[in-house]
Amino acid sequence: MAASFPSDPSWNYDVFLSFRGEDVRKNFLGHLDSALKKGGFRTYKDDNGLTRGSDIAPSLVEAIEHSRIAVVVFSTNYAASGWCLDELVKILDCRDKLGQMVLPVFFHVDPSDVRNQRGSFGEAFGRHQKVTVDKVERWKTALTSAANLAGFDLQSVNGDETELIKKIIEDVWEKVHHTYPSDVDGLFGIGFPVERIISLLRLGSRDVRFIGIYGMPGIGKTTVAKEIRNRISKEFDGNSLLMLEDVQLGSRHGGLVELQKRLLYDILGVLDLHLRDVDDGIEKIRGRLKHKKVLIILDNVDHLDQLAALAKERSWFGIGSRILVTCRDEHLLNAHGYRVDAKYEVPCLHFYYAEKLFSWHAFRELSPPDDYANISHEIVRYAGGHPLSLKVLGSFLSDKTLLEWTSALKELKSIPYGEIFERLKICFDSLDDHQKAIFLDIAFFFIGMDEDNAIQILDGCGFYTKIHLRSLIQKCLLTIREKKLRMHDLLQEMAREIVRRENPGEPGERSRLSFYKDVRKVLKYHEGTDKVIGLKGFFPTLREKLFSTGALAGMKKVRILQLRNADIVGGCEHFSKELRWLCWERCPWLSIPPSLNLRKLVVLRLCYSKLQYIWEQSKVLKNLKVLDLSYSHDLIRTSDISGLLNIEKLIFRGCINLIEVHQSIGNLSKVIYLDLENCQNLVHLPSEICKLRFLENLDLYSCSKLRELPEDFGNMESLKELNIGCTAIKNLPVSIHHLKNLTNFFWNNERSLLESAGIYDLSPLWSLASVRELNLLFCKLSDNSFPRDLSGLQNLEMLLLRGNTFHRLPIFLSNLPKLKKLDVSKCDLSGTSGPLVVASPFLQELNLSKNNFCSVPVDLTSLPVETKVFLVLCKKLKVIESASHTKLITYHCKSLEKVTFKGGFNHRSLRSIFPGFNGTESHTVLYWASLKPLTSEQLAKLEHLLGLNALRKKWLHFFKDFILTRSKDRPIQGFSDYMEPIYSIFLPEGTMPYGFNHEDNVACTIVDVPQVSSGSFQGLAVCVFYHIRKIFLPSFAITIEDKNFSRHYRVPWLHWYHSEDEVTWVSCWRTPSLVNECKRFSIKVETHGSHLPIVKRIGFRLLSEKELDLVTDVWGKSNWISDMEPSADPVFLDRIGLRNSKERWGWEESTLRRRSI
Repeated sequence: MAASFPSDPSWNYDVFLSFRGEDVRKNFLGHLDSALKKGGFRTYKDDNGLTRGSDIAPSLVEAIEHSRIAVVVFSTNYAASGWCLDELVKILDCRDKLGQMVLPVFFHVDPSDVRNQRGSFGEAFGRHQKVTVDKVERWKTALTSAANLAGFDLQSVNGDETELIKKIIEDVWEKVHHTYPSDVDGLFGIGFPVERIISLLRLGSRDVRFIGIYGMPGIGKTTVAKEIRNRISKEFDGNSLLMLEDVQLGSRHGGLVELQKRLLYDILGVLDLHLRDVDDGIEKIRGRLKHKKVLIILDNVDHLDQLAALAKERSWFGIGSRILVTCRDEHLLNAHGYRVDAKYEVPCLHFYYAEKLFSWHAFRELSPPDDYANISHEIVRYAGGHPLSLKVLGSFLSDKTLLEWTSALKELKSIPYGEIFERLKICFDSLDDHQKAIFLDIAFFFIGMDEDNAIQILDGCGFYTKIHLRSLIQKCLLTIREKKLRMHDLLQEMAREIVRRENPGEPGERSRLSFYKDVRKVLKYHEGTDKVIGLKGFFPTLREKLFSTGALAGMKKVRILQLRNADIVGGCEHFSKELRWLCWERCPWLSIPPSLNLRKLVVLRLCYSKLQYIWEQSKVLKNLKVLDLSYSHDLIRTSDISGLLNIEKLIFRGCINLIEVHQSIGNLSKVIYLDLENCQNLVHLPSEICKLRFLENLDLYSCSKLRELPEDFGNMESLKELNIGCTAIKNLPVSIHHLKNLTNFFWNNERSLLESAGIYDLSPLWSLASVRELNLLFCKLSDNSFPRDLSGLQNLEMLLLRGNTFHRLPIFLSNLPKLKKLDVSKCDLSGTSGPLVVASPFLQELNLSKNNFCSVPVDLTSLPVETKVFLVLCKKLKVIESASHTKLITYHCKSLEKVTFKGGFNHRSLRSIFPGFNGTESHTVLYWASLKPLTSEQLAKLEHLLGLNALRKKWLHFFKDFILTRSKDRPIQGFSDYMEPIYSIFLPEGTMPYGFNHEDNVACTIVDVPQVSSGSFQGLAVCVFYHIRKIFLPSFAITIEDKNFSRHYRVPWLHWYHSEDEVTWVSCWRTPSLVNECKRFSIKVETHGSHLPIVKRIGFRLLSEKELDLVTDVWGKSNWISDMEPSADPVFLDRIGLRNSKERWGWEESTLRRRSI
């Protein structure tokens, strides 16, 4: 059976079994071996003991050296065999030199007899008279050493052999699992995927569950599956992991039978099982496993017949069984008989883990050496978090010089490294011809393109694109994010390499061209042939007048032509008649030449062109769906476009000199999208535009000279989105109320144009019942601009009124039943009337920022649960009354004096007041200039308040010399992290605690752990002293690591109101494994965010158990704010960061050594 655990190359077996055959082979040892195999362990059991010679065989020596654990079964006649004793000597030698673990098992023998060579062991040595004295001494020493190791004695379980085997299995499990730490064996960053999939397995439920794991080749599916088996297989009666090489045998009928045999052997331990055919195997699986709780992992499945033969139905397996299927093609998971219960796509690695994985394979370290750091980062970014690539590249570069690295990086960027390419190409080879063509087209031309636009073009090429895109996505060869086509960089590189191999020496003989040098060469020397079907030529900004249209003559089958800055001179008769997509940025034509054959063209994009008009005479282009002339600044008029019978999108965005849209636009009955944004000289629209009954989106934003819409505008009954923002339009046509499908209406102004804006007549808007989003930013609306009743806007979900000039909130806001977002920021609200009740039960966000009220003009206690309320830069705000479930975002409120919460205070409330405070990280209370500290008398009164009756009269505790202290004049607050045994606090003044070892002006320091008795230190105190340059929202991360250990903790951002402050962050970590097992480790600080703080010092101190217990007692049990659950203790809001202190905070002097790196 293949390995169940991630293997170091030197370990071929998990367990080597050493035994005296005649004592235990046919009973105890056989049962132990079978149980180990069922547990997923690779065992070595020598079955040739009866024919042994006088010397230990080389194959046996090799097996011992390559086994992780040796289980030595001492039985009555063990010492009678010189062969067994030689094995034992070799095993103990490997223990000393290779770190092999040894587990002695005393089977019907007394451990003291083995240790002192008494009883049967003493009698055995009496018969070894012909053996040399030195060898006998080695044997005796080995027996004594082995007997002194922790092991298992049959007598300790009252002679119950089954119980003894169970205990051995459990111990081996712990030893093997413990000796494969993820970071050391290269399993970086798989913790989340593993935990997520385990949660999907629902191990506590009794049903049989099928779980699918999918992703691109080399992403880590097998690694994740192994680790899952590692963690949970002991929960099952049996388990089987069928690996990649085995599963691929299933493409042949006989291979499926072999897989069935392997599955049954793994679970039942029956080796010589005869299966006539696949159907017989199915019957055996169903009959023998239906009462067993099993874990089966089918790794890298690529055919449905494999699933049908191995795990088709849930009824085949016992209650609580789990079947995991990994594959590249998500479609297989959907097509599987009953379908999987859940699916999980394995993601790429985060850069943090990707760098560690690469460094481990390149340097056998967790981070690169300083002189290799920059180029390592480049390579890691190139690999894009792809584990296989990181491993292969790291291994490839591990013995190379820095100069060779630089050269290799250049080569990698042009040609993928062989092993990566071949692995990824497996997916490509499985595609049909149309899928291959679409995959290559996307890789070369359409990455980042809107999905719908790409579908239009590819459909025009004769493909059924939507079906094939779905297949590519299921095979993890393509993703769609935010409606854009995306592809992993390595898959894109693979596509380019596939095309390059079509003809490595002659680019003109390849199907697709995109590399600058290849395109330039083909066009310059007229080397293109009819093999070329797509060409992308992006040239430098300076035009290269090197090409004539004759260069295109040989490329008669080009269907995709994409050019930028190309100055191609000559007639258009040489352009391919097969063109479906012509994209030519900065095209030099003044109009489209009549000789250009556009009969099959689907999309024409001539952005930033020199066009003054489209063409001299109207053209009939039945296939054209998109015409995009964006940013053609010389375009004056659109010409007659009535021949574009099937056009769907017309885009003239940024055509700043366009003064006329031709009246023929009214004949284009299929137009759904018309973009005239920023056509600054467009004065009017032709009335014929109102004939566009299927138009859904009309964008007139920033047509600053456009003063009115046509009277029959309401005839465009399909219109869904209308943007007339930053135009000169101040009145709407009466017919607009006929727009029954209008959902998004933008009539906003720019702040810079506010003074020139006129008075807006909003009355036609109030009857637009279909509108969901209404944008009226900076429209000079006043208190008299709104009616009292806007019940006509029953479906309004988003109302944006920022930058207007009304002093009171409009009363109609209380009668918008579906409102989700309301923005009335920067409206000069004074809040002189009573608080308004916003009645919408769906309200999610309310922005009241940058207003001048002293109290909030909205009843915050009546808002729905989880509503976000923004009160930023409300400089006159003094009082906030809110509900505990409301999320308040309130900073830079300089006059704020009082915050109360209806229903009692909890820490959700604290997180809502102070940005950045959440339940997963340690935080400090933020600075508020006018919040007043509570006196002891005021604290005493709190216990009489409703909702706070559990409070007791307490002084606030604060941190000083690890002693619980009481103080009236200097309360300080800190937080404990619920996920980690970490306590932390921010101290003002930037004082480095007394007694800390520290380094100045460094971002990393080395800790040398004193060589004292084991267990002397149980924790670590870390101190970072830094300087704040501006008002900022940064965070920094602490990484503590040595060669085999890594701990990463991100300190949350701290919003500090005043600049030029100095701050100290002190934390305590309970990390016995680090400080006791590592002789030296590093502490590194990484800063993140804008206006980064300057790290001035890093300090540290190792803590004893006594010191750490005191910290835990003070910080963990005092009335400090806990992150996760409400507390009955008093909460004190103080001006942290402004109080001056001359006190020294910290510990006694440390004698630890230090040095910087």
